This record gives sequence, C-alpha cells and structure tokens, in this order.
Amino acid sequence: MIFEQVALHNFGVYRGEHRIDLGVAPEKPVVLIGALNGSGKTTFLDAMQLALYGKSARCSGRERVGYPEYLESMINRDAPPHQGAGVEFTFRARANGQDACIRVSRTWQKRGGSIKENLEVFRDGEHDAVASERWVEFVEDFMPSQIADLFFFDGEKIEALADPLRSAALLRVGIHSLLGIDLVESLLRSLQQVERKRMTDTASESDKSMLQDIEAQRNEMQQAHEANMLKRASLQNDIDGIEKKEASVADEFKRLGGDLLIQRDHLVSAQAYYRKKKAEIEDELRVLAAGALPLMIPMKTLEIAYTRAVSARRNGNADLLKAEAESRDASIEKFVGTLGLRRDALTKLRSHLKTDRAQRYRSNAPTGAISEEILNQFSHEATQAMGRVAAHTLKSLTDVDEHLTAVERNLVAVPASDEVSRIQQEMDACRIYRARIEATIVLLDEEIAAQRIKMERLQAQAEREAEKLGERLTRDEVSKRMIDHSSRGRKVLATFRKRLLANNLHRLELSILNYFQRLIRKKTLVHGIAIDAESFQISVTNQAGQLVPAHRLSAGERQLLAVATLWALAHASGRYLPAVIDTPLSRLDSKHRGTLVQNYFPTASHQVILLSTDEEVIGTYLDRLHPSVGRYYLIEHDESANTSKFVDGYFSPSHSEMRV
Repeated sequence: MIFEQVALHNFGVYRGEHRIDLGVAPEKPVVLIGALNGSGKTTFLDAMQLALYGKSARCSGRERVGYPEYLESMINRDAPPHQGAGVEFTFRARANGQDACIRVSRTWQKRGGSIKENLEVFRDGEHDAVASERWVEFVEDFMPSQIADLFFFDGEKIEALADPLRSAALLRVGIHSLLGIDLVESLLRSLQQVERKRMTDTASESDKSMLQDIEAQRNEMQQAHEANMLKRASLQNDIDGIEKKEASVADEFKRLGGDLLIQRDHLVSAQAYYRKKKAEIEDELRVLAAGALPLMIPMKTLEIAYTRAVSARRNGNADLLKAEAESRDASIEKFVGTLGLRRDALTKLRSHLKTDRAQRYRSNAPTGAISEEILNQFSHEATQAMGRVAAHTLKSLTDVDEHLTAVERNLVAVPASDEVSRIQQEMDACRIYRARIEATIVLLDEEIAAQRIKMERLQAQAEREAEKLGERLTRDEVSKRMIDHSSRGRKVLATFRKRLLANNLHRLELSILNYFQRLIRKKTLVHGIAIDAESFQISVTNQAGQLVPAHRLSAGERQLLAVATLWALAHASGRYLPAVIDTPLSRLDSKHRGTLVQNYFPTASHQVILLSTDEEVIGTYLDRLHPSVGRYYLIEHDESANTSKFVDGYFSPSHSEMRV
C-alpha cells in the first residue's frame, strides 16, 4: 500500500481546497512535514484517518462528542455554509489480485439541524458502487482498523506505551488481532452457544429456566462489566486531559511568577539573614581596619620601617651590654690595682678594655623605644596571616553580597498575589478533580475485578449445569452427537489457541529484542525479551539471565522499547503499510533521539510520513535523515487568507523556509 495524495476541502483550519502529494521513491521513503503547533498538523492526520474509517476513526477531539457533532465541528467556520467540508485520500493497493489506484472521497454538509455525509470510492478513476456502499468492509482488507494504531501513532502514544500496563493492553489487542486469536475465541463462544441452545431446545421447561436464569445473570453482569470498562476508559481520558491542563496551568503559573510568590516568605527570611551576615562581616572588616591592616597598603615602606625598627632594637640591646661591660671592666681594673702593678701597665690594661668595649658594642643607628610586642605585629609571618584573614573576610562579603542581590532580585519579581490567585485556584481545582477521578477509578477497578470473578463463577456454574443436562439428554442421539462434537471441537480450538499464542509470542519476543537492540545505545543492556502469555506484560532479561520488569528501565529506554514493540507488531502483521508518525521526538530525551532518526525512521516502512515541529527534526537530526527524505513540506498559516496551507520546503536553522 502506498499513500499518494491527501486533499482537504474546508476541513478544520484548511479553508478552501488543499492537496499534498505523498509519493516517494524506494531509496528515499520519508516524507518530512514541518509544522508549528496550532498550524494544522493534527488536523491533517485526522483527515487521513477520517477518510479511511469514518465514524470508527480515532481522531483528536472525538472522545466526548458524537460523530455528527464532530463532522460539524470540522467544517471551516469561514467557509460558505452551502459548501460543507470534505476529505479525499488516494492510495495504491492490491485488490482482487491486481494493483489498483483507490480514491476515497468523504464529504458532508449541514442541512437544517442535521449533517448529511456522502462517501464515494473510485477504483482506477472509475466509480465503484459496491465499494462505496460497503467501504467499512472493504477498508478492513487494506488496513484493518484494529491495527491502525501500529501505523498511525505519535510521540504521546510512545510515551503512553512506556507504561508497562498500557503496552500490555496494546500487545493483547495487537496479538489477538494479528494472529486471529480473536476469531478463535469468537468461534469458541459460538460453539458454547450452539451447545447451550441444543440443550435448552430438548430440555424440560425447568431445566431451560435454570440455564436461562444463569445465562441472563451472566449477560447482565457482562453488560455491567462492559459499561464499567467504558466508564473507566472515559475516566482515564479525563485524567489524561486534566494532566495536560495541569501542565498548561503550571506553565502559566510559573510564567506569572507564582513559584516566587510561594517562596516569598522564604525569600524575606533569606534577605534578613544575608543582611545580618553582611553587617557582621563589615564589622569584622572595621576591626581589621582599626588595627595594623591599613599599614599593609604601603607594604614596601612597612618592610623598611620594620627592618629599621629591628635594627634599632638590636642597637638598644648593644648599649645595655656596653654599660654592663664598663661596670665589669672597672671592677677588674680595681682588682688589678691591688696587685701592685706598675702605673704604665695599669694604663695599658685600661686602654685595652676601652678599645675592646668600643669594638664589641658598636651601634650604627640611634636606639628606638619600640617594644617587642608591637614590633612582632609587623613581622613577615604576622603580615602574611593578616592578609589571609583580610582576603577571606572580603570573599565572604562578596559571596553574601551575591546571595543578597539574587534574593532581592527575586523579591522584586514576586507578583502581587491577585495576579496569580486565579491560576492558583485553577491548579487547586485540577488537583482536586484529578484526585476525585483517581479515587473513582480505584473503586471502579475493585468493582470490575468483582464482576470478573462473578462472571467466571456464573460461567462455571452454567457449564456444570449444561454438563448435567447433557448427561440427562443422552436419549437424544442427535443432540448427544452434536454436543460431543462441539465439546471436542472446543478442546481442539483451545489447544490450538494456546499453541498458536505460545509460538507467535516467542517470535514476537525475538522481533522486539532485535528492533530494541537496533535502537538502544547500550547493546548489552538487554539480552532477552519475555511476554507473559496471560497479562501480556513485557519483561527483559539481563546478562545473568534474570527477568527484569520493563518499569525498571529508564524513561528513555522504556520509550525506545515502546517503539520497538510498535515496530515488531507492524512487521508481524505482514501488512505492506506506510507508517505515519506525528511529533516523534517531543517526549524523548536528547540522547535517544539520534538513534530513532538514524536507525528507525528510514527503515520503519517502505513509506514513512513524518510530522515534526521546529524543535525536533532539525540540526544534526535533519542532516542524518536527509539522505532518506524524498519530499519536504511545511504547513504554514496564511493570516491574510485565514487558512493553513502546504508549501514545499522545511525549517531552516533560523526557522525561515528552506527550499529543497
């Protein structure tokens, strides 16, 4: 199957007629479409699905409105009312053993209070009345609606499938649909109904009444169970919607400075703390300034003064020693005089002692009166220590100043409370609403689980009663043979279902592992994939062969596992179908984007229609993908004509058009 063209007529934001060619060559299978948010990217995807599936299409905005209301909402509001709207989808596919060009045209317009829809199908340019009338059946031959999610998906679905429970649900539906297990189960139920009908036809009125009562209870429980499942799905949609709204309101709250308003009391306390700290440090600096610190400014002069002071200190000590020596020499002269020496000898001794004192205690500079305590304050070690203390104190002051400036800047940015009160009320309302829904879902899950148990009990009871009844009906040979054959047939089908599921699950596990290892950077992270045959939850095996639940992987790795699962299911379907991928990188972290661009997009299918914003497939990602791109388009909104349109080209680094 090859998508060739999509045409939109007054559909959503596309006013008037708009066409886009999607044909590609085998060596360049990618059609890259760039679009800013709100320009009509999702509308384009909805048009493709709507053309194919009509009221069964999984279009955006269909959750809470009926099909006629949805069609009415998609008529361009600026278009003349009589023109209505329409979508046209052209593709090539193999039909009745031959290649054919099929064009599906779905148009509608409002007439009075109702919507009138018209569907026409053309095969090789000729109107096909049978296909037009029975298109719902025909489209299942080309692209079954149950597996459409394997080929039409977006980044949001990749993120959702990173949740093991949601991926298990997709696997259950995909495997049952692709392998025909749903048909086997339908046949099993049909055989059970045949057996019961045959039994009740030949049974007594009392026996019939008992079986009918059990069946009625089970049917009633089944309807209640299905209603609760639908209710739960609706509540889950509400949760998804409220989460998006919460994110939007949170962004608005942050933009208005709501986070700062919440932190206002903390900021005020921090401001008081830093102001007090700053005053304390300034006091420390004043104490330092009141001491010898200012003398460190003329450091060279201080060193000279210190040297002279030390010298003066030494001179003062020399004078004291000289006076002491004079006193001692006088006592020596007196003692020698008592020895009776001659006067000339005594004179020579006195002269020698005087000369010796002059040489020993010579002073070159005047003595100073600086005390040793004061002098020690200006030693090299003391001045170095004083400098370190001063530098540390100044750095502390700088740090405190920076913190104080940041706090005061945030305080200035704090908005008035009335500016964000409305947003805050919306946030609180969203949280309360979500809490209520989550509580309802918990209660609903408990009720659903109880209903399943009751249905299983009623089913077992019905089977026991039917078996007893069958034993009593052995007189009816035809009924007996039919019931026996049906029972054996059900056993064979149950065995076939079990073996079919086991064999194909193993093949699917290997396929998912292969695609996952092609996407993941760490090739040795996962050595095997295991899918539980009952819950359909995926586990991985590590190097030691141990099972590791998928939720133990990182968020990015789980998203790549979700992509690998979609890829493997699409391959397992055996369908030669294009892949349509919207905003594929928006929810992936940067380190895993490159692997998808290089290893997945060029090989996801024989035709890949890729829709990207201006923040996804750009720069190096665009360079890597370029060799595989056959067509480039931009979806632009023309303000003058009030419509979106398709133009050739793509985003440039400056977000202007890049003509290709």
